[in-house]
Amino acid sequence: MEKARSVALVLAVLLATTGAGGEPAEHRIAIFSPDVNDLRLAMTFDAIKFWNSVAARLELDLRLVSDVIIASPVTRRLETYARTISQRAGRLRSGPGEPDAPEAVTAVDADVVLLLSRQDLMSFAWPIPKRRGHFIAIEADELAMAQNLNIARNIIAHEIGHSLGLVHNGDPTSLMCGPCRTSGLGHGEDEYMRLTDGDRRRLVERYGSR
Repeated sequence: MEKARSVALVLAVLLATTGAGGEPAEHRIAIFSPDVNDLRLAMTFDAIKFWNSVAARLELDLRLVSDVIIASPVTRRLETYARTISQRAGRLRSGPGEPDAPEAVTAVDADVVLLLSRQDLMSFAWPIPKRRGHFIAIEADELAMAQNLNIARNIIAHEIGHSLGLVHNGDPTSLMCGPCRTSGLGHGEDEYMRLTDGDRRRLVERYGSR
């Protein structure tokens, strides 16, 4: 019964996230989760809601929607791809010479393929070669999540921000920081680090209503 309730909860949150017809242009995110009870799954839904609230405030022609794939048989190939990119972080550049994305990534009909990884890697957002979109891998850092759920929530929102065209800025207290200072995040209610004026301008330039 507990499993059935968890599945029903995921479906309810998914429906609340995806919206209805007549919405602005969709930015579709395919979420690959190892388990329906993964804490990061709910935080990913929260991050999507955060970006949709940003889009509404800025009156952007943008709506993030999501699909959820639980315990997919292609997950192992996604994990291998994530490990390949993560191990070469700092030395790997997109373009000629980068590892080919597996069909498990390129065949997904979405702007973002987001993997809730079981590996202890550094979370990242990576442009998918030879097609539009991003591959995002979110680290399996259970210790950090146990200490402060808001850190993990902001990591997910940060990586989704990259898929929207945002880049790192020099403000360590902002969402798109690089490097970041998360010591100011609270431990109670859901909290997101702020967007800078430059972040907002970039979003308006890219998705402003026409």
